[in-house]
Amino acid sequence: MSYQYPLLNKVFKHFKNHQKDISNVYLVCCQHILGPQLKMFELLIDFGFEPTKIILLGKAYSTNKNVVKEIEKIGVTVIQPKFLGSSFDEEHRNNCENLLKVIPEKAEVILLDDGAELIKVFQERENILFAVEQTSSGFRKLENSQPSFPVINVARSSIKLIQESPLIARLCFERINDYLSEKVYKPAILIVGLGPIGEAIFEIFKQNNFNVVGFDTKQGHKELISFILDKEPDVIVGATGSNILSKEEIYKLISNKNIYLISVSSSDREFSVSPFRTGDEIHKDVLYKNITFVNNGFPITFKGNKYELTPIEIEKTLCLLGGAIIHSVVNNIKKGGLVNVSETLEELINQ
Repeated sequence: MSYQYPLLNKVFKHFKNHQKDISNVYLVCCQHILGPQLKMFELLIDFGFEPTKIILLGKAYSTNKNVVKEIEKIGVTVIQPKFLGSSFDEEHRNNCENLLKVIPEKAEVILLDDGAELIKVFQERENILFAVEQTSSGFRKLENSQPSFPVINVARSSIKLIQESPLIARLCFERINDYLSEKVYKPAILIVGLGPIGEAIFEIFKQNNFNVVGFDTKQGHKELISFILDKEPDVIVGATGSNILSKEEIYKLISNKNIYLISVSSSDREFSVSPFRTGDEIHKDVLYKNITFVNNGFPITFKGNKYELTPIEIEKTLCLLGGAIIHSVVNNIKKGGLVNVSETLEELINQ
């Protein structure tokens, strides 16, 4: 797929004349390793980051192996740990802690994170210049324990909330609909978590005449497991970014009726899937009696493809991530804790 990323190039060009010497700064990243990310790292290197000082930690469920090779060719160090079948969050924290040991203790560091685990692990480290966090789940992790260094809060930028959320929701709907078309006739669907993504998914299903209901504690709903046993959905879509069904609650779903558990958030945390795994194939469904953990409990938006959303659809998100890094370098951001994305950057992206 050939795409030139005109908007991303424009953002980097805007800051190019203001760049500073960052050749000795480590850029430590946790990212989904997909085709579009390659372009962002190429531009970060062009901006002045030394490729051997860019350390990229992938996520087992979203990494495309061919893209790993392409990114390694431009000199970036890619660390792609093997998935062992345990809870992803547990494995990921260990991977982040191992990454901490790789970076020289006195080095100046910039963090680019997806999920805030990297930020939390590096939180006590000296010489962290700033961090960029892109997810709502990461934002919630940092909300009550803000680091002393600045964390650019991409997750709550208007571009990500208003413009990206419908794109993710559409992809979720398409993947879920394709999967269910071969499994269930006229499924009853429950969407758990009615934030920006969950609500958008709910509306798409409703517009397409599906039998769909929503659940969210912020709307006064209580006791999800009781709600499920009462409504008897065929499909439960987790969109909270948190654990919604424990192992013990999953046992309560055992019946003669097939039920499909589908995550559309980060990691495999929506449903306690790890006790039910019997292998380590990333994208294989996990079956337990009448219960199916679709895509191994991982987000259905990730299937190991080079592109999930198209480059043009994901470009503004890359502009937020790469742009937040170079804007913060140029402007020497110092204020600690969560910091909003610069209005100047958002206006530049939206022009």
